[in-house]
Amino acid sequence: DDNSFVHYEGSLEDGPLAQWLKKSPDAQKLLAAPILISTIDHLMPATESTRGGHQIAPMLRLLTSDLVLDEADDFDLNDLPALTRLVHWVGMLGSNVLLSSATLPPALVQGLYDAWRAGRSVFQQNRGEPGRTVNPVCAWFDEFGCTAEDCPDTETFSAHHHSFVEKRLHKLAGEQEKRRAWIQPVAIPAPSPREEIYPTWAGILRDTAAKLHKNHHVSDPTTRKRLSCGLIRMAHIRDIIATARELLRLGACTNQRIHLCVYHSRHPLLMRAAIEERLDRLLKREEGDARLFQQPEIRAMLDRHDEPDQLFITLASPVAEVGRDHDYDWAIVEPSSIRSLIQLAGRVRRHRDPPASGEPNIALMQTNIAHLRKGMSQPAFCRPGFETGLSGSDAALLNSHDLNDLITDEQLARIDASPRILERASLQPRDNLADLEHAQLRVLMGIEKIDDLTNKTQVTRWYRTRAHLSGELQRMAPFRDDQLKHTRYYLGVNDDHELTLMRFEKYGPATDHSGRLLLEDADTDPGPAIELFGQTDYQAALEGLADRMDMDS
Repeated sequence: DDNSFVHYEGSLEDGPLAQWLKKSPDAQKLLAAPILISTIDHLMPATESTRGGHQIAPMLRLLTSDLVLDEADDFDLNDLPALTRLVHWVGMLGSNVLLSSATLPPALVQGLYDAWRAGRSVFQQNRGEPGRTVNPVCAWFDEFGCTAEDCPDTETFSAHHHSFVEKRLHKLAGEQEKRRAWIQPVAIPAPSPREEIYPTWAGILRDTAAKLHKNHHVSDPTTRKRLSCGLIRMAHIRDIIATARELLRLGACTNQRIHLCVYHSRHPLLMRAAIEERLDRLLKREEGDARLFQQPEIRAMLDRHDEPDQLFITLASPVAEVGRDHDYDWAIVEPSSIRSLIQLAGRVRRHRDPPASGEPNIALMQTNIAHLRKGMSQPAFCRPGFETGLSGSDAALLNSHDLNDLITDEQLARIDASPRILERASLQPRDNLADLEHAQLRVLMGIEKIDDLTNKTQVTRWYRTRAHLSGELQRMAPFRDDQLKHTRYYLGVNDDHELTLMRFEKYGPATDHSGRLLLEDADTDPGPAIELFGQTDYQAALEGLADRMDMDS
């Protein structure tokens, strides 16, 4: 296509700004690109820097660019104050904002609109017509069409947004049902020690996977063996590693073989990239199942093993929920929030028509490991999840951690974006996961006070008071406040040519933390008919990378 290019005549090679940018190549890249695609971390310093001049480059970028925020609702509650500060700043610089997500809750949309409009009013006072009412045109887009309306105030904006959502849900209700779920019982007493939880938990996962495979497999035209690709999503990486070890010890059911791929965000980047390359290639299924059976790994898997049923299972952290264009036959979910359930469901039958069997293809675990460890005395649907307020407050503690009590029959019957993008008429945040999320967001975004939920970092304080003249709100609610940000790890190879994950300590020698994040075949004696899939030889991968970069390995 002759029109598929970007025409750009700008230049930052001359003038005083160019002299400043020569001292900062990263800032020059940020400003010079005609279209910038990056993580939001590169733009956050515009409002988060309180000293050192780190705000200059992102501020200049936002001064001349509109901002597209992909999956804005994927941010943790603790990060939304910083996101709101950035959106307000974009409005104040005269730029526009586009929110892109299928699961935007109304409170978040309204809160970000209020922040942007407050910033836009400052821009108009200084660069437009002072005293004139700010009357922005807001637009909504989805696969069914688009609409645009004047939105001079919050009430008008919210009414138009509600109308758009209702029309969207009406259209979605008429589409074929691709995903159905059931709640899988978990007969483990709470609280229990970790070492007593994992063996039973792994057994439940294995048996549930066998049931899902029976109803949602595809047949290899060459060997007639039955294959299914399934996803088990768990909330925390430590639990994933322990569960993987128990699954390996347990082995597969009779006449089945399990190929287990462990996938999480704390793999060394080189290993994670190799895993994602495989998954991206194997789980791209727009063209149907024929392409899947042509993949070398799948072909070797089927030809090498005699079992008639082959289960390819990805055991993953929340990294599998967003941003991956993967298509699984079925899924098992450790619950943490309604949003995660909806996003995870989007990876099931993503590219294909509804399953012919009509059987449920998503199993929701009755509760999560956090509850099994803690009982009802502490929050369990958190980190990830909404059961705690900001700064660890327990004000949002649910009345139950049993999913049977937290999801309505209507929400369970059809796992889609409905409960996320439309609030129920009467919120019950102590008894429903979706209501809890909406209530927390309404309090955080300053829309209303609900029950005894409290929030010391309500986002409206940034643009309705003079708090922005200090760095206090940035101190109280910093962006991505990682408690381990000063912890340093390195990956090495010991004398036995085994990978070791070492942590630098403030005092004394580095300590070995391999058991928490790394999973090797030597960790356990595998049970029958189970093997790890996609484990990368790190040393070989490192040598290959060094060769490609013409560096010494």
